[in-house]
Amino acid sequence: MRKLIAVLTIALTLVACDRESSQTQEPQAADVAAGERFVQEHCIGCHAPDGSGRTAEIPNLAGQPASYLESAMQAYRSGERRHAALQDLIQQCSAADVRNIAAYYASLPPVQPGSGTAGLESDAVYAEGRSMGAACARCHGERGFSTTPGVPNLAGQHPMYLIIATQEYASGARDNAEKEAMLQGLDNVDIEKMAMYFAAQAPELREPPPFGSPVDGQAQTAVCGSCHGARGVSGDPMVPNLAAQEPNYLVQAITAYRDRKRSHEDMMANKSDAEIEDIAAFYAVQPAGAVIADDARTTEIIAKCERCHGRSLGESSMVVPVLHGQNAEYLLRVMQQYRDGERGSSTMHKMSAGYNDRILAEIAEYYATHSKP
Repeated sequence: MRKLIAVLTIALTLVACDRESSQTQEPQAADVAAGERFVQEHCIGCHAPDGSGRTAEIPNLAGQPASYLESAMQAYRSGERRHAALQDLIQQCSAADVRNIAAYYASLPPVQPGSGTAGLESDAVYAEGRSMGAACARCHGERGFSTTPGVPNLAGQHPMYLIIATQEYASGARDNAEKEAMLQGLDNVDIEKMAMYFAAQAPELREPPPFGSPVDGQAQTAVCGSCHGARGVSGDPMVPNLAAQEPNYLVQAITAYRDRKRSHEDMMANKSDAEIEDIAAFYAVQPAGAVIADDARTTEIIAKCERCHGRSLGESSMVVPVLHGQNAEYLLRVMQQYRDGERGSSTMHKMSAGYNDRILAEIAEYYATHSKP
């Protein structure tokens, strides 16, 4: 019996030592040269020898953390990330291949930032919305600035207000058969893109209309300002801007509220026709801009991104990519995918859910043109 206990004790001791040895065993070192050979054979069709993407749609891999590159390749292997060509390639790779590829790209110097992408500073980021809004422009004017009496501006209007109004027209909740028919076939994402496009356009400055007095109208807008803001520029995304609005439309709308043909408590209940014309004249000549984020807000968002993406290797346990010097168009596309739920990351979706394409483009442009400090 004593011999049996002794044998078991020795066996358990050997198992414990073996387990301790395996736990303290150093991870297998990567072979950078082998990684380079693999890359030269399989990857240079899309990624240039310096690790940059050959087109703006392909990411730069040079200088990325090896841990991030490994996790990305494993995501393609598992199907968590979908790209047919990459999935086929990674499926053929061994664990050593993945480790070697990641080590090789991580060993390359980061790609130098570019000088910027002019298309991101133009309406290119709103190309789809502009295309969808072409039918609206026939009545509401080029870029949504109306010159047709009685037809309102869409330019410079709050996107949320435009989205809800357009959805109501599309569903028939607003009784307008022509608009309902015109909007058929557009889903909510299409409507959002169209609204973002019009919101990014700045209305032109108008000449005084042939009726009413802008000077007399200013005093008449004291009550209006409590909701529509100073000089008709609203700070509430659900309340429309009135500045630079088409004056005939304003007269019609305000009169309809006064006569209770439009429902909104007792707004304008005591205004005469002349006073309404004065109000319309005042708002029509007020300057208005595009409803987009200002530089300060974009700077604040980038500061939040830097909490994770701005850290040096080893400062964080999180596996995240380097954004500095990355292709702007690639970054924009990826952020849009996170925002729209097309890429799986609940954290990134929450971070980007409230940002329109213009804000995302500004973030992408910043990282594409700045080196990592």
